[in-house]
Amino acid sequence: MKPKVRYPAVAEEFYPSDAGQLDAMLTELFKNANEWAGKKTPKALIVPHAAYRYSGKVSADAYKSVEGRSFRTVILLGNAHSYLFEGIAIDLHDTWRSPFGTVPIDHDMGGMLIDRDPGLFRKLDIAHHCDHVLEVQLPFLQFALKPGVSILPLLFGKNPPEIYRRAADHLLSIMTADDLLVASTDLSHYPSYRNASAIDRETIDHMVKMDIEGLERHEDEVRTRRIAGAISTFCSPDAIKTVLEIGLRSGWEAEEISYQNSGDAVHDDRSEVVGYGAIAFY
Repeated sequence: MKPKVRYPAVAEEFYPSDAGQLDAMLTELFKNANEWAGKKTPKALIVPHAAYRYSGKVSADAYKSVEGRSFRTVILLGNAHSYLFEGIAIDLHDTWRSPFGTVPIDHDMGGMLIDRDPGLFRKLDIAHHCDHVLEVQLPFLQFALKPGVSILPLLFGKNPPEIYRRAADHLLSIMTADDLLVASTDLSHYPSYRNASAIDRETIDHMVKMDIEGLERHEDEVRTRRIAGAISTFCSPDAIKTVLEIGLRSGWEAEEISYQNSGDAVHDDRSEVVGYGAIAFY
């Protein structure tokens, strides 16, 4: 039976569709990436998901921390940006393709999540069909990690505010020491460069402290202040809070790896920017 392949939806728009051009871009990004000072292999990462010309530097800084490592499965978490649904969507394809080739989906792990909570975890590949949030992580994973890894892409839909605790329960029950958790989010959306830097500084501080309540208060405060242009503090709240909850329960520590915003891109506007941060948990 022919494998079901999820083909790239945002290649060329977010990153080069030509393998050679993509390899050259990532080679340059990793060459100039920050060397993470942590001595342990990260158990989880928070990374951005914008076009590589904007957030590629921060993503490379994050994935540099796992360069050359081996993992069984990379669990990719994000909030859906292109399809409205309830629950958490599990993709039904056999593999995901990028210009570098295909990576298998860990259906055994996905099946365990569905068995544990079929009301929450749903087989819903249409939710993943054209969403960029997790897709843009695939070339970085293929470039940085040793071959043989599989992925489990999970997209959060519209859910109750406390859904992250339920998700953390189930992920903790199936994760092993050989797995990596990656949460995909961009930070503040569309304030000025100066305001974004201030908003994002506090956002990252709460994430590093794994302070979920403080992060929620910060979101409320930013909303209340009605900062010009600012429409969100970060765009994958359920994914981020799930990682923070898992980190708290597991006794992890966290460190900021990198930060910048779209205003740092060459010739880009600084009146309305998007923030990008990278954090390692270990």
